[in-house]
Amino acid sequence: MLKFRSIQFKLFVTYSILITAIVAIAAISFYYYVSDILSKRDSESIFQSTTYISTQLDSLIQNIDNAAVKVIFSDDIKQLFFEEDNPVDPTISSYNVRKMNDYIFSIMGPIQLDWQINLFDMNGRFFGTGNNSVSKLYPGGKMNNITWVKDTLAADGAKVISPPHSDDWDSSGKTVISLARVFSWALGGKQQGILEIQQSYSVMANLIGKLMAEPNGGASVNKSIYIYNQAGKLIYPYSNQPNAYPEFYWKQLQRENMATGTSTINNPLNKQREIMAYTHSNYTDWIVVAVESENVLLQPVETFRNSMFIAVFGLLLVTLIVSFFVARGLTLPIKEMHKSIRALRVDTLLPSSQIESNTSLNELDILNTSFKRMCIRLQDSIEEVIQSRSQEMQARMVALQSQMNPHFLYNTITLISIMAEEKEDHDIVKVCKHLSKMLRYILSNHARNVTMSDEVAYAASYLTLMQIRYGEKLRFQIDVDPSMMEVAVPILIIQPIVENCMKYGIHVAPPWKIELTGRTDGEKWTIHIRDYGGGFTPEALQALSQPKLNLYAQESQGKGLGLKNIAERLQLLYGEEAIFEASNHPEGGAWIVIGGLIRQSDQDSKPSEEELAG
Repeated sequence: MLKFRSIQFKLFVTYSILITAIVAIAAISFYYYVSDILSKRDSESIFQSTTYISTQLDSLIQNIDNAAVKVIFSDDIKQLFFEEDNPVDPTISSYNVRKMNDYIFSIMGPIQLDWQINLFDMNGRFFGTGNNSVSKLYPGGKMNNITWVKDTLAADGAKVISPPHSDDWDSSGKTVISLARVFSWALGGKQQGILEIQQSYSVMANLIGKLMAEPNGGASVNKSIYIYNQAGKLIYPYSNQPNAYPEFYWKQLQRENMATGTSTINNPLNKQREIMAYTHSNYTDWIVVAVESENVLLQPVETFRNSMFIAVFGLLLVTLIVSFFVARGLTLPIKEMHKSIRALRVDTLLPSSQIESNTSLNELDILNTSFKRMCIRLQDSIEEVIQSRSQEMQARMVALQSQMNPHFLYNTITLISIMAEEKEDHDIVKVCKHLSKMLRYILSNHARNVTMSDEVAYAASYLTLMQIRYGEKLRFQIDVDPSMMEVAVPILIIQPIVENCMKYGIHVAPPWKIELTGRTDGEKWTIHIRDYGGGFTPEALQALSQPKLNLYAQESQGKGLGLKNIAERLQLLYGEEAIFEASNHPEGGAWIVIGGLIRQSDQDSKPSEEELAG
């Protein structure tokens, strides 16, 4: 199995991520690049479609309007239609009907089969020719109730194009589009009648269908066409049923101010993104709108993208399998070398104990050879370092213990004690007794460690001497767990700290208090020493918070057994497990914590009765 931190795993993951990222970036970039191109081209295409449809519809309406103008300005037709101002028989005679048909045919040529030309006045007289020839009288007021008739009268001679509607003069319900103009007997005279030319709606629908047909002849299923007049009335596709789509697109046109152009919209009706192109005709005042779904447009690109992803996934799988075995071939010799390194001991550093490399990779052979040579050099270096460090540590321990070795003081103190006993000065006798114990402890010259009980007793003797000197001004308390009294510790690690408390902790109003507390916690022991003085200065705390001391750094001699000396000796004995912390107690005063692993003392480390007796 692959380990997460192994070279094989990292090579495998790196190649996987790299290949996947390259493929993903390429596919996504290609998709968006092609999509953008297709969207722009499709926008141009459907815009051209709307322009073309608008042009064709303008041409269709213009032909109708040209015919209307010719009829309106024909004096012969006006003379026949307005032959009598108030005729007894308002219908046109059959003779006049034939003559009007002749005039219309002579002006326009043969009338198109899908046109219907109607002339009528407000009195109800009506004449129609084209698909149906009609001459009749409608009831009074009918003309005034038709909406597009009112619009035509209001236009005062301008053309009026009505939206699709049922033929108002035919009961068959045929859907038509009308173009109407008013005309009179004389130019500029009173409006006396209306000319209407009807175009079958199916003609316009068929025309749009042909314009939107696909190259194969089928109807376009991707694009939708909508045509509106200026008032928002739907011209195409005509339906009597309400439809939400035309209303939605009309609102979009109003947001775009119905200007000619293209836009991309989000359609909430079908939840799709759509491309909408629109063209406004100044001639008909119609707006032609073409809409195409962007999803349908990009479907081939998405299909190609998905196919490419599938193909690349297969290629990626093959590549990853190959990279797996390549990485395995590279890391197998390294794993063997790793096993050899883990099996290294001081007594197994010789090259004969190493596994021979059987790889065909020259770089790994070089690495294995270098490793063997390193083992030889390491063997020699370890022997030299062990010898030199052993001698150096022994010399430092002896030097640390020998810094206070004035042996002549012991004899002098003994003489003073005898003289004090003769004078019956008991305080001096007590001082000499404790001082003598302290000197014997120091002069015992232990090569190794002492017990915690000896260190505590030595510190107690020192505090007793200080109490004799200062009397009731000094108070001290010693509370050490009896279970740690036999723990082996370096000599002189407690008394120097207590002495430091006496040196700096008495610069406050008496009584001066010193507390010494010892406790065990599992495999470790700790001694807490606290005074109630002014505490450490920031500079002193910063100096004591520096990184652990370099055991082999060259330092000048004669600095005394200070806090730095104690920290160094604890580190010599306990290494990384040594405890030395200096801080200011929250309630005031300096606070020092020392400690280390619990190690029972041996007989060689404990001073003999003869040594203590002097």
